[in-house]
Amino acid sequence: MNAETIKNRINEMCTLFGFEYNGKEGNVDPCYDHIAKQDNFLLFFNGEEQTVHDIDSVMNTPFIDGHSLNEVAEQLEITEF
Repeated sequence: MNAETIKNRINEMCTLFGFEYNGKEGNVDPCYDHIAKQDNFLLFFNGEEQTVHDIDSVMNTPFIDGHSLNEVAEQLEITEF
């Protein structure tokens, strides 16, 4: 799956995006914080997590074994879409 398709799906803010990379599990969990009035995206991979607040950070943060979603999009095994 290409990076643009992944980006568009995550940016819909409707469901968890789950994947495997090199036999390790990861996901992006989008949600909207009504109190802070901002988007939150929980980036999880191989037991570690961090939160970013915009789709460009989701796609460019190197949280997947030191790689970003943009870099490894076509190498992911999608488990939830």
